Amino acid sequence: MKISTLCIVNSQKESYRSINEIILSPFEHLGIPFDILDLSKNKITSNVSEYSVIILGQEGIATDISKDEAYIIANAVKNGTGIVCLDGHEIHSFPEPIKEIFGIVTAPTPTHMPHMTTHAIRTIDNSHYITYTREKELVYFNKPIEAGNIVHVSSRCRVLMVLANGSGCPALIATRYGKGKAVLFAISPKVWLEEYFGHGCGLDDIFWKSIVWASRKPFVMLAMPPFVTMRVDDCSGTYNFEWIDIANRHGIIPHVSLFIDNITDEAAKVIKEKYDNGLAEFSAHAFTWTRQIYWKPKSPTDHSSGEEYPEDVLRKYFRKIDEKVKKWGIRLSKVFVPHFGEAGRNVIPFLKERGIIYLGLPISFSTPFGEIIKATGGILEKPVNFKPKPYGGKGGAFDYHPENPELFMVYSTRMTIPKTQLKVKIELGEIRTIEQMYDFLWDAVRVKGKGVDIELAAKHGAEEIKLGLDNLFFGLLITHEQNISMLSLDEWDEILTKIDELTSRYDKVYTSWEHIAEYAKNKYSTKLLEATYDPSSKTIRCVLEGKSDITLWLYLFDDRDDWILYRFQPLPPFKGRYEVTFKFKGLFMKSFRGNRIILRP
Repeated sequence: MKISTLCIVNSQKESYRSINEIILSPFEHLGIPFDILDLSKNKITSNVSEYSVIILGQEGIATDISKDEAYIIANAVKNGTGIVCLDGHEIHSFPEPIKEIFGIVTAPTPTHMPHMTTHAIRTIDNSHYITYTREKELVYFNKPIEAGNIVHVSSRCRVLMVLANGSGCPALIATRYGKGKAVLFAISPKVWLEEYFGHGCGLDDIFWKSIVWASRKPFVMLAMPPFVTMRVDDCSGTYNFEWIDIANRHGIIPHVSLFIDNITDEAAKVIKEKYDNGLAEFSAHAFTWTRQIYWKPKSPTDHSSGEEYPEDVLRKYFRKIDEKVKKWGIRLSKVFVPHFGEAGRNVIPFLKERGIIYLGLPISFSTPFGEIIKATGGILEKPVNFKPKPYGGKGGAFDYHPENPELFMVYSTRMTIPKTQLKVKIELGEIRTIEQMYDFLWDAVRVKGKGVDIELAAKHGAEEIKLGLDNLFFGLLITHEQNISMLSLDEWDEILTKIDELTSRYDKVYTSWEHIAEYAKNKYSTKLLEATYDPSSKTIRCVLEGKSDITLWLYLFDDRDDWILYRFQPLPPFKGRYEVTFKFKGLFMKSFRGNRIILRP
């Protein structure tokens, strides 16, 4: 029995050109093993029942499935294979056996509204596994999306999301059909294209959870664990770093990016203590706010242009960094986050010499900050000249830098959410400057007539974590120490407590950014080729290929009624083609119930 997805496509259709963006890139990122059945070359046969779940994700695929093939699919689902249909606006064109799976009655023309498009969808049920971590709120698209016209929904169906076009028609349905489970997105798969909304922007949780929920169990994914960390820039040691103690009490191991010339001997003792106990990691951000290490801007306040430092100057600067680090008795993090995101190309050899190979920003080397802002319209985290995997920088990136194959980008961001979503936040008064989307404290500590808005700060911090975990990148809180200094330590603790509450439905693994980066790089270098399950021996066999120097963790999913249980299966370091077998047994925990998880090989 295959633990795999079967994507049914037609390579002769124009819509096939989008299949990589809609399905294949996310499958690669999520570590989901899959096969493709191309209807332009092959017919649907009873072999589809061997798969865990069938994906109908290409626009217009409905008209390519015959009635006989639809019966084959329906029988497979009835006997336990799952199905997820992403092509819901074409639902009326599917043969009746397919529509019967989803328990719906459709009409070819509008019956609830004079049109069959929607500019937004809304979660109305977040008690189901698929939508459990979502707020009951609207998600807006950049452009209207075609939607299906569903006249009636069977009582066996759960409507989880609805079209926000005035019709009240379903947008997302989960149901059972015989022994199998089915999920229907009643909108066009164009929603997963950047032009309309895209992956990495705030809907990926329902994408991958729909597949996990619908699949026959056991099911596996080689995806990122729910890692969470924090990045704090411009650090000089405010409160003598007592704010780190508070972050630690909330499980957080922060990445502390230092203004190294501002660090006193007293602060250095705290740095050493935190470093030795694995409670924080440190990087050299700049000498001071006005003196950069890696790039020479036009002036400390004018970043419209700039230039690389000569190599002899860089050699002197890095020698100074080395001396301070040696004096403090620590090692710098391998994650690089330069002041203003500026670094000359000639800095790269100095970084690699010190093992600093992970880029925490989408750095365009030898490019001034002002040029980046101009090119991206203020979206700081959007790369200028490259589109890293998996989604071109949307939501973050795990990919090698195009200018140097030894530098690996590892970051998570909400700065790249669709413009329409950003506009709504501005209209609601949730943000006043784009920096609020980058730094969760930015506007919240400067509210006119109020001073500090605890609720707003917590909301933005929670959104940073949620989006990273929903995308299966990682949750990354980002702020600057000068903003922490605007708070009392009690207020800092209160904000982090509220963030914990707002993200309480999420499982979390608190760890350092360096560990996350190392994990992401090794995961990127491996691929889960295939997985099978032998029910008689209850044995799972996985075949992987690539190279990992560390233990990776395989998600192993099981069903508990309509809920999902899971555990992590360790995969030891390997190189080349690697085969592993293990028993499908107990020790599962409820998925996404707010577990604080510790992973140990």
